[in-house]
Amino acid sequence: MEIYGKIVGRGVVMDNFEFENKKKKKLRKEPFYIVGCLLCLVIGAGGGYFYRGSQEKTNQKTSQSLYDQIYKAIESDFLDTTESENSLKDRMLYGMVAALGDPYTSYLSTQEAQSLTDSINGSVQGIGITFSTISVGGVVLAVYKGTPAEQAGLLSGDIITHVQGTSVAGYSSEKIKNAVSGESGTSVALKVLRNGKSIDLTAKRASVETSLSYEIRTSGQEKIGYLQMTTFGEGTAAYVEEALKAFQKENIQTLVIDLRDNGGGYLKAAQDILDLFIEKDKVLVSTQTVSGKIESFKSTDIQKYHFENGYVLCNGDTASASEVMIGALKEYLNYKLVGTKTYGKGIAQTQLTLSDSSVLKYTNAKWLTPNGNNINGEGFKPDYEVKSQSIDDFHIGEFKGPYQYDQVDDNIQYMQEMLKELGYKVDRVDGYYSKATEEALKAFEKRYGLAVNGIYDKNDATIVLSALLYHIYQELEDAQYLKVTELIK
Repeated sequence: MEIYGKIVGRGVVMDNFEFENKKKKKLRKEPFYIVGCLLCLVIGAGGGYFYRGSQEKTNQKTSQSLYDQIYKAIESDFLDTTESENSLKDRMLYGMVAALGDPYTSYLSTQEAQSLTDSINGSVQGIGITFSTISVGGVVLAVYKGTPAEQAGLLSGDIITHVQGTSVAGYSSEKIKNAVSGESGTSVALKVLRNGKSIDLTAKRASVETSLSYEIRTSGQEKIGYLQMTTFGEGTAAYVEEALKAFQKENIQTLVIDLRDNGGGYLKAAQDILDLFIEKDKVLVSTQTVSGKIESFKSTDIQKYHFENGYVLCNGDTASASEVMIGALKEYLNYKLVGTKTYGKGIAQTQLTLSDSSVLKYTNAKWLTPNGNNINGEGFKPDYEVKSQSIDDFHIGEFKGPYQYDQVDDNIQYMQEMLKELGYKVDRVDGYYSKATEEALKAFEKRYGLAVNGIYDKNDATIVLSALLYHIYQELEDAQYLKVTELIK
């Protein structure tokens, strides 16, 4: 199955796969480092390396591949001192594939392969959120509609600090995911920090759909069909058609497709969704393999849905299958892009299921828009560039304070940036702890019931970050969507 994704998959209580890939790269280098050391010990024995005489063996079975020879030697004779949770076999395979140097090609253990599939399909057991990790816990980035998280009152910008009464400070994304996830029908107790205040919530886990949500919005007298897609999974096209039918029933003429932070999914899903919009026998997308062979995928004669005005919201994490969709909608239907330039992933991966159900995911083709363009490394530029503020616009460093007047440090600069955004009177944002900075922090401390001493300690840093997250996710308006409402007036 073709996978068109930046691997920024979105699922219930799962961090994005881009982060996971970065985390795994460190792990995947280990096996080759280990193999390299073993070879050095043998080849360089005369140069002062210690080795036992019995280690000096020659493999007489020349019919065996080098891979088999190395694997058998390490499996039988390697002393593993890494204390890794991953098996030796998995680590060797991680290393072999990582050495190719392609960030989109990877070996996935059986469990990782299932997690990837669940994430792309957007239907898993959990509460229905996307989050990212920080030192004190998990920052909720999105809460999906109709999910246990929404019903429990969880909001984007909340910081999950405790799960079932246990602090998750310092936890990895996988560990937080495992703590929050569980069987349908069971409950999970969460303590969250929201705008500086600690709140206790309880969510009842369920099987949730996170690939898509839709609603009918209004702007003046105009009705707008708003469709947010977070991934391109096996069932996403059916949900999209359900939404389009609802919009058609209400005679809606303006459609907004929100593909921000949608890192892709399956090619077949993108095809099936485009097929709902584009007339029969039109090329939706083409692929070109290493041999140069081009295969084109065309629209069929299924029912089509037409809208007088079409817009796509996009940003730097709109990638791959999302870009496949953008290419066809722009070139055939003149849909307008609002936001910032897309990621620019014009290549595709396929996956090979191995004998033990683990998976090799590897790059095997590039894709072309209906007009034959490849956007790899370039992306799509928006018709209307509108930047939208996010937590990525701010620095969050490792806290090493406390800090006070007349000190200089990067963390002081980060505090100044956040306080300024929150409306406090900061005279500089260069990392020097000025008197004005001290007064701004005191004003913040007073407002949030902290010790008013002008000393920026770890607790202050956590509350400042919590206030900033609430401000960004709950107080600021969506500038990119607002641009659409301006355009249709």
